[in-house]
Amino acid sequence: MQQTATVTKLLPGNKAELTVHRQTACGHDCSNCGGCGEIVTKPIIVIADNSIGADVGDSVVITGSSKQVLGLAAVVYLVPFVLFFALYAVAAVASLPIPEAWACGGFFLGILAAVGVNKRQKHAKPIYTISKL
Repeated sequence: MQQTATVTKLLPGNKAELTVHRQTACGHDCSNCGGCGEIVTKPIIVIADNSIGADVGDSVVITGSSKQVLGLAAVVYLVPFVLFFALYAVAAVASLPIPEAWACGGFFLGILAAVGVNKRQKHAKPIYTISKL
């Protein structure tokens, strides 16, 4: 994953604080879309490894790991549904009463897992790498 960012502050340990403007699928043509609104217009602040020596004010390209994003997507989207079907199957095979209720319980356990992972990720700053000036 690559994004364009602006260096706002140099940090100790050869790191830099950057401002990243989120990209949209429509190319910021909000007059024709209106779907994303204010959410994508707010910049986000990230920390990146500054091994190439970028200075404050430089426009740079940062590279991040797709693995982290895909892992979070799996937790948020797949785990609730897997637990839904798994607990339904277990309840049906074990002849438990109301297997649908067990399935819904599994779905909500998956949602709780996703909320827990989200809270943990808010405190973990992802480290990006500045790849180009």
